[in-house]
Amino acid sequence: MAEPMDMMGESPPMESQMQMTEDMKQQATQSLMTPDENIQAVLMTRLTQMSPEDLTALDSAVTPKVEAALMKLLPELGELINALSMQGEEMVDENMDETGMPKDMGALGNM
Repeated sequence: MAEPMDMMGESPPMESQMQMTEDMKQQATQSLMTPDENIQAVLMTRLTQMSPEDLTALDSAVTPKVEAALMKLLPELGELINALSMQGEEMVDENMDETGMPKDMGALGNM
């Protein structure tokens, strides 16, 4: 009967296996940071449902430091802001400010 070559348990991972594992971790991290269109749609819907008072409260709470952290947590915000900017360029409306953002978008309009 043939016995396993390594009686001490699993052999240590080879360098190529360790590199492959590291590459997989990087790909997983990158995948997690890719904006999700479904989340973006939900965020947009939630924003449109917020009252002007809620948007004003958000606007006052979102500082540049908080903004940076939010963008890391929700990369969809960046995509959402870009989409709103593009909409603002296409629409000329009295509800838009000079930057092309809806006046009542609050914090996201000012990011």
